Amino acid sequence: LEVSSDPRITTALLWNSGVLPGGKSLGPKVSRDDLNKLKVPLAYVIGGPKDIAAKNAEDDYVAIKELPVFLASSDVGHGGTFGQKNGGAFGPVGVAWLKWQLKGDKDAAKLFLGDPPGLAADKAWSV
Repeated sequence: LEVSSDPRITTALLWNSGVLPGGKSLGPKVSRDDLNKLKVPLAYVIGGPKDIAAKNAEDDYVAIKELPVFLASSDVGHGGTFGQKNGGAFGPVGVAWLKWQLKGDKDAAKLFLGDPPGLAADKAWSV
């Protein structure tokens, strides 16, 4: 999030993360107010209610008013599925987001667009 305001950045994908309440941060210095200053589409991928960062990501999602934002949650906890082959269930979501955002891939975009978005068809995800 902190570098997403750099004009060279065209999208951001956040894994198991979000702004801490009150803008407190152990790392990047980003407040919830800073979110609406960003100019790039954002995607949050979180590990469901057991993910310690889920509430922060959900609060970010509600706070963002001025840019496209996508939130996907799968009940796998804060560690996500990164330790699984090819990143597990999180891997294809990230790849599709980047293919859509960076390459304009219309097939990849189908996971994130529509009412409901394509990813919603997978019962392991809530969007």
